[in-house]
Amino acid sequence: MSEKKSAVPAAAVAPETPAAEPKKRRSSGAAQRRGRPPLSPEVYVEFGTNQYNITDVIERAKADYRTTHKVGVQSCKVYVKPEEGMAYYVINKVSGKLEL
Repeated sequence: MSEKKSAVPAAAVAPETPAAEPKKRRSSGAAQRRGRPPLSPEVYVEFGTNQYNITDVIERAKADYRTTHKVGVQSCKVYVKPEEGMAYYVINKVSGKLEL
């Protein structure tokens, strides 16, 4: 019989425990996307019989910038002129050019 008496007060204490602890919320954006890598589109330009992958041109422009500068890339603009076969870039206010 003493077991039944001790079980009743334990049940009365249980509802107070969750109310005393505040619930933590999950951040909506970062926690859900943690497992997936960001989407990186592949962009192509076709001119005449040639096809250029713009993603590769951007990476080549960044690599060209990094060979002469040790500062990280904070802004990057790439201008593609397929009729000239050239890509011009401006990275961190420094300009350069690449052959396509």
